Amino acid sequence: MIQDPFGERHPIISLLAIDNRTDHVFGLGTAFRVDPFGQYLTAQHVLEAWFSPARPHTTVAGLLNPRLVYGLGPLGNDPFVTIASATAFRMPPEDAVRDALLGQDSSRMTLDCMTLRFADSPRLDDVRNFLPLRLTGRWPEVGDEVMAIGFPELGHLDDHPIDRDVLTERMYGSIGRVTGVFSQGREHRRWPTFSVDSLWPRGMSGGPVFNQDGEVIGLVSSSDEPGSDNAQSYAFWFAPIRHLQRYLPHIDPVNPGWVRGWGVLRNAPWHLAALTQDRPRAEEIRSTLGPGYEVRFGSLGPGSDDFVSANSNPM
Repeated sequence: MIQDPFGERHPIISLLAIDNRTDHVFGLGTAFRVDPFGQYLTAQHVLEAWFSPARPHTTVAGLLNPRLVYGLGPLGNDPFVTIASATAFRMPPEDAVRDALLGQDSSRMTLDCMTLRFADSPRLDDVRNFLPLRLTGRWPEVGDEVMAIGFPELGHLDDHPIDRDVLTERMYGSIGRVTGVFSQGREHRRWPTFSVDSLWPRGMSGGPVFNQDGEVIGLVSSSDEPGSDNAQSYAFWFAPIRHLQRYLPHIDPVNPGWVRGWGVLRNAPWHLAALTQDRPRAEEIRSTLGPGYEVRFGSLGPGSDDFVSANSNPM
């Protein structure tokens, strides 16, 4: 169990489905923040069934880490944030007309990964808290130690009333060693994967998988049935998927933890006034500052004002 009363784990949150008629919840899985502009990742299989028209009375929400309180804090809806947008990775349906007539979806998942953005909330304003992704570079090797983080007890929340048990955070880390690396995927799961000699329960699905350098190299995708011979778990693996970077425009693909965006800065004396996700906002900020400030596209080092300008804007 991972304990942290000061909120450094804020980037990792649990995902719940809320029945709007009963206010009961269903535990789904885990998501984590990957840039200062509010983008999260999770496993696609965690959410795809809950976005279907067959569930019109359901809201999918993130449960933020509870604030530090003395005694029992108020319940209410303050910890919840709803999903504003999501991007899934699927092949087009074989016959869209037939699907519409039969009320089915013949498209198939191509990556067990989904990007999320939540509706605005003051609880999401801390731009410092995001996890460093490694999108390129050294591949995992058999024997490497990794750690997955998530909320395994979410699997026990099924049509459960919103109470203290729901709002009590129980985050766990699971350490194991890589047993296999599958750059072309395996069986019917054709996305890059590596296997680990550890069991990751259902509620951990979508959670980050760290290497020993503290970099996120994948996310929890699936696990063998407990008790089966040589049971293992499997992580969706970022590095071999070059086109994934198009959907993560603010993540520096070469330097884990560095963030790409539009910097508002002055060279002499050096001052980085702001980093924004779009140029119009950066120009707006520049117009409020004194002489010498300019707008450049580049990468910002984690927790610093180290800014490296880029020759071109790939976003």
